[in-house]
Amino acid sequence: MKYLTWFAVALVAFAGCKNDGGESFTVSGKITNPQSDSVYLEELSYNTPETKKLDSAKVDKDGNYTLKGSSSQQNLFMLGFKNNPTVILVNDAKDIKINFDPNGFHFPEVTGSEATKELYTFIKDYFQKDSALAVTYQQLNALTEETAKDSNHVRNLQQDYTNRITALGNLLSSTINNSKNPAVVCFVLDRARGAMAPEALAGLAESAAKRFPQHAGLENFKKDLAKQANPNADYPLLNQQAPDLTMATPDGKKISISNFKGKYVLVDFWASWCAPCRQENPNVVEAYNKFKNKNFDILGVSLDDDKAAWIKAIQDDHLAWTHISDLQSPSAAASLYHFDGIPFNVLIDPQGKIIASGLRGPALEQKLNEVLQ
Repeated sequence: MKYLTWFAVALVAFAGCKNDGGESFTVSGKITNPQSDSVYLEELSYNTPETKKLDSAKVDKDGNYTLKGSSSQQNLFMLGFKNNPTVILVNDAKDIKINFDPNGFHFPEVTGSEATKELYTFIKDYFQKDSALAVTYQQLNALTEETAKDSNHVRNLQQDYTNRITALGNLLSSTINNSKNPAVVCFVLDRARGAMAPEALAGLAESAAKRFPQHAGLENFKKDLAKQANPNADYPLLNQQAPDLTMATPDGKKISISNFKGKYVLVDFWASWCAPCRQENPNVVEAYNKFKNKNFDILGVSLDDDKAAWIKAIQDDHLAWTHISDLQSPSAAASLYHFDGIPFNVLIDPQGKIIASGLRGPALEQKLNEVLQ
């Protein structure tokens, strides 16, 4: 499922009638500036990195082509050249026409496939919102000590950043909840990874799977996201001694997890560039302030590779506990602690044993109330 993220934006045109999947379909059209004389049609997988080649065809001297495919359900497909996918499409029509220029950054012309039109409407809106969010993030990171003195300017930038994160989340959740095309929903669910909290995304996937109970891709997404939202269910290190981890603080001092033995310690894995981490930080700050005098501490382990961005995020989010990082990508922390996404955390007891993982939102305070009586 995570492999849907490589989609390319190009040009498309479709024509056809309703197809819910499970039928043969034809994709034809005209390519401007083709990159080779052969074009391919491939089906994406929801659970492997491999694509399934369905057909290939010659592109004639005028750029015209015709491809045929079939699938057991409505799915996502890639149209393009060898080692260079160009157009993503949905098989909701029997006859699909796509005109595109692989060298252009404009969108394809689509006729006949309403699902593909919907998909590209989402892609366009997503990129606009995501790009604007990135600009605001860069502006916040670029604040100098002098410009940071302008509290109104900083507050306005922070509010703008929050508003843009909210707008992006609203686009994702609205599309997932309202689309009538399960393949589009799968695509958007995959885009939402890293932009929404796992438990919120798991809820959206659960609802979508109920709307399309026969769709295997959505069922896979539901199970995978539910697992992410409840990592304690099969976390391999639960009830085991926590692996020791030694990294440097921002000022270069070496700190190990074992230094905290004798206390309950929340080892919080995060990064400055991770929007869900930054959204979760206020909950972690609240928990720290509430329990820091009850034999409880937090150790922040950052997956940043940019030291300045890491330090700035610590300051901006008021994270008043100890922080360490190896400033490497990938970080050694991920493989040692068996996680593939952040935010992620483990709660370690005074004897050094991991007693919980993936504590987010109210679950964190609930668990701390349970053990810190």
